[in-house]
Amino acid sequence: MEKRGVLRTLRFIFFTVLTLVLIFSAVLVTVLNTYKPAVKAYLNGKFIGYFSDEQQFDEVYNDLVTEKQSIDPNVKVYLESEPTFETSYIRDKVLKDQNVYTNLRAEVKTEYTIYNVAVDGETKMTFNTQDEANKYAESLKSQVAKLNTEVKMEKVAELGEMTSIERADSILKDIVDRNKPVEIPKVTYKPATAQTIGAAYVAPTGEGVWPTVNRRINCEFMGYSGHTGIDLGGAIGTAIYAYRTGKVIFAGWGTGYGLHVKIDHGNGMTTYYAHCSELLVSVGQTVSEGQMIAKIGMTGWTTGPHVHFEVRFGGVPVNPYPYIAGK
Repeated sequence: MEKRGVLRTLRFIFFTVLTLVLIFSAVLVTVLNTYKPAVKAYLNGKFIGYFSDEQQFDEVYNDLVTEKQSIDPNVKVYLESEPTFETSYIRDKVLKDQNVYTNLRAEVKTEYTIYNVAVDGETKMTFNTQDEANKYAESLKSQVAKLNTEVKMEKVAELGEMTSIERADSILKDIVDRNKPVEIPKVTYKPATAQTIGAAYVAPTGEGVWPTVNRRINCEFMGYSGHTGIDLGGAIGTAIYAYRTGKVIFAGWGTGYGLHVKIDHGNGMTTYYAHCSELLVSVGQTVSEGQMIAKIGMTGWTTGPHVHFEVRFGGVPVNPYPYIAGK
């Protein structure tokens, strides 16, 4: 009886252990089929995600490097710290559903080198190659030397909008056009021509002659601060004569006076003949008393045809009338 009891006990223990082993094996198989061995990756203590192993982490990182270099092959891609890993087990579904690319992309740092073309300190163009920047900078320097044009290298974390070739060409043209020297058109005065009225010479007196054949005074002398001569009326083309013998010191255009002649008679005396339509003498020429030197006109500041006649001593205008009265 005792032997049978012992056998029953041993049989019970055997089957109990066998059952537990089978249950454990079933549980283990279930766990192994449901959970996968993995590593938990961290950067600066921040959880990035689960990876099947450290090699998979490197593969994802290298894919992101390639992605950045497709934008600019010269970009520097790096992580601020080395990753750390912890062994773990996770459900296969979690391993497949997580987006480690997004998480790791947020931690990847980039450094781009850009080249700015600066004109007088202001950035006008931006390129990601130095050769392109140098090309436009040199073109600007050669065309607009007065501007301070230089290429400045800059390191940036994100690559912004680069200047396209079309845009750069447009900017270059605009800068060159705006800095072209202003060309002031050369104006050549062409005096009006008219039939000459009067002789080429009048008889000299040795003491001066009337400046024109007409003796009508339209405007009197008013002093240094007013009208500095007298106006003698006459039709356009009427002859104007040298008051006395002298040397022409000016023959040309002047504001207010229009076409006019200045003659130096010596002893500090000069005479002016203004508002002419045509000049018949030139600077340096010696003219005789009574010689025709110009024709009456209405150039400069005038309201009608006449000759403005002045007498000056030492550059100071005096009343001309006494010098021609009675001539």
